Amino acid sequence: MSTTTTIASPAWATSDTDLTGQTVLVIGGAGGVGEGVTRTLLDRGATVVVTSRRQSTLDDFTARVGDPRLHGETLDLLDPALGERTAELKTTYGPLAGVVLSVADWGRQGRKPLLALTDAEWDELIVQNQTTIFRAYRSFLPALAPDGMIAQLNGLSADLPFPGAGGVALTAAATKSMTRTIAAELGGRGPRVYEVILGVIRTRARQLAGVDDDRWIPATHVGTHIAELVAGTSPLTGDDLHYFVDLTEGPRPA
Repeated sequence: MSTTTTIASPAWATSDTDLTGQTVLVIGGAGGVGEGVTRTLLDRGATVVVTSRRQSTLDDFTARVGDPRLHGETLDLLDPALGERTAELKTTYGPLAGVVLSVADWGRQGRKPLLALTDAEWDELIVQNQTTIFRAYRSFLPALAPDGMIAQLNGLSADLPFPGAGGVALTAAATKSMTRTIAAELGGRGPRVYEVILGVIRTRARQLAGVDDDRWIPATHVGTHIAELVAGTSPLTGDDLHYFVDLTEGPRPA
């Protein structure tokens, strides 16, 4: 669907946050939402390291963006040697100011009632959407600068029933709880931990597919919020749970 109405960017989305000299890792940064976050971080002066399991994805993305401060690195969150790979990235790029988890897997089962999932389909959804996030936190929190931050981007399926995609919703709810539990256990000691629940996001991939609506939240606006969290200038810096579901309202606390 498409609309002809033009909605101006709200004032909060024009932030001039300066991240010069900061390095941010965006896991899934070549994906729809991740691309918008990556582009905004680059616009704010950051060095951005984007990861993907596929080198071809990274090659295509870095060539298309064409920014010398963008680096692509292969990374598999299920790799048994993830800890060693994380150490390599820290050695190469130094302590990270921020890590963004922009990953989700809809699985190969298609739309299916929850109780119609096979054991194999259930296990795959848990591993790809829940175990990966757990392993990312365990590996990358120690790689962050003490005043750094890590944020998981999640969808409203973390809060709402999602008929036909119950496995996706359940893992979203679980990782929301995981993120908030880690934040509570840290208790403000060391890196900041954030859960950001997103509404419908306007991405390049959707636009290329002819699916667009300018009432949706541009992925680059999500990047604006992330940039302010990295810099510690967001009014939500002290809150671990944020909702960004309305373009005109902008990010808000729970």
